[in-house]
Amino acid sequence: MKKKLISMFLAVGMTAALFTGCGSEEADAPAQGGDSQQADSTGDENGEGQQEGQDQAEGDEDMAEITVGWMTMAVLDSSATDAVEDAINAITEEKINTHVDIQFFDPNTYATQIPMMIQGGEQLDLIMYTPVPGAGYASFKNQGQLMEIGSLLEQYAPDVLTMLGDLVGGTSTSEGIYGVSDYRDLSGSYYIIMRKDTLEELNLTEKANSMSTWTEFEEILTEVAAGTELVPIVNCDGQGTVISAVPYFLGDDSFAKNSGFDTLGDTFGLITVDPDTDQVQCYYMTEEYQQMMQRVRDWYQKGLVYKDAATNEEMGDNMIKNDVAFCVAENGELGVENLKETAIGKELVIKKVTDNQITTGTVTKFGFCVPVTAKEPEAAVKFLNLLYTDEQVVSTMAWGVEGRDWVRTDDGMADYPEGVTADTVAYHTADFLNGNQFITIPWAGDAHDIRQQQKTSLENSPISKYLGFAFDQSEVQNEITACFNVSEQYKKGLAAGSMDYEVTYSEFTAALEAAGIDKIVAAYQEQLNAWLEAQR
Repeated sequence: MKKKLISMFLAVGMTAALFTGCGSEEADAPAQGGDSQQADSTGDENGEGQQEGQDQAEGDEDMAEITVGWMTMAVLDSSATDAVEDAINAITEEKINTHVDIQFFDPNTYATQIPMMIQGGEQLDLIMYTPVPGAGYASFKNQGQLMEIGSLLEQYAPDVLTMLGDLVGGTSTSEGIYGVSDYRDLSGSYYIIMRKDTLEELNLTEKANSMSTWTEFEEILTEVAAGTELVPIVNCDGQGTVISAVPYFLGDDSFAKNSGFDTLGDTFGLITVDPDTDQVQCYYMTEEYQQMMQRVRDWYQKGLVYKDAATNEEMGDNMIKNDVAFCVAENGELGVENLKETAIGKELVIKKVTDNQITTGTVTKFGFCVPVTAKEPEAAVKFLNLLYTDEQVVSTMAWGVEGRDWVRTDDGMADYPEGVTADTVAYHTADFLNGNQFITIPWAGDAHDIRQQQKTSLENSPISKYLGFAFDQSEVQNEITACFNVSEQYKKGLAAGSMDYEVTYSEFTAALEAAGIDKIVAAYQEQLNAWLEAQR
């Protein structure tokens, strides 16, 4: 199935490239075959095998210069990122004859600057797509801002296609391939992340580890509010989110009855679908959403939620790190415990609430694409291939400059150099943002086989029956824009609990209806029905 799907997309992509000018010339025969279990077995352990012949052929060419848009999880000082960029170029200039100008942005800046740069015709050769509104795959794709890259992937990044296999369907249409997902544990789960020292101080550790309902969690928050100066719970993002709105149903009091859902690739938070009936709904009008917002409103009125959550742009992890907050609730993957402890610099107790499935939404959460303003798309895709095959490249993007920000331990892990801590390190991000998580050097404290555990989790994760459905927004683009603007007006206050739910929710849904939400839902339903019929 994987070989057939990849062959189909590549054939379409090669044809599209001839008409759109996305590729410089027709590609050679594709290097196909294998499955996700063979993802990083091509070439030697540093991913050099695939590049060797290509490097020799490029030896006499002028060096390509590409500009890459990169999102980090927090604001980073340029002195730290400049050194990372230099370390990357030491590799890329030698291996693919390419100089990489990496422009680093925090999430809020990325969401505004990258679209503006594309609209302004500025050179951007490779960008990340993200779950941040305005910088998502669907947003870029539906505004015609992405190149079709099937033939480029075939010629310059065949390893990426082999790794992703059927998952490439989540970023493809009948016209070809427009992006690639990060190769990581895509299953995801929802977690509550709490400070261990606070729990121990209040004798709540056992209760935190064994809790199974939101009511029990509220009891812990109440004791934290009474017994400490910490904010019990803070928003996890710059959108006011205290309990995640997308892509989880977290309305039921019992964790066991909560679940993830398929957004059908919608990055605006408007759409969900019932897998039992294939019925499309507006997410904000579901019973589960209402239950979540009522719960957060109740917590806010009880003083359990950060009072400025609706306007706070600082990430929840940072507020725990800076001794402002006790906990945050957010999405994560296998290995989240060590990842968060390393980033926050504190011992944590992490409770899993519910699992999710692999959906078009998870495949289009984090990944890479080539904008239409790219001047060096071939070199961009060569660099993309390194992000999936070169251990040093992805480890540098995750952990920073070796020797300054991290060192290799005797047992093959990454750790802070002597005298460096989570509070003083110049650069340290996450291992799931950078292409191939499975070849990124694990951080000290993780299980030595964490990468195999993560790959096994990916391979065993349930896959949504809607994976590969791609919605054409063209007929309802105005309505989507209008409804998104409405949601931006209301959802932060609702998600943070600071708006009066009893009054505001009815205003919110009425405004959505006036903006055309019913037309959007009907369009999704019509296209989904046709897609499902074609799959039979």
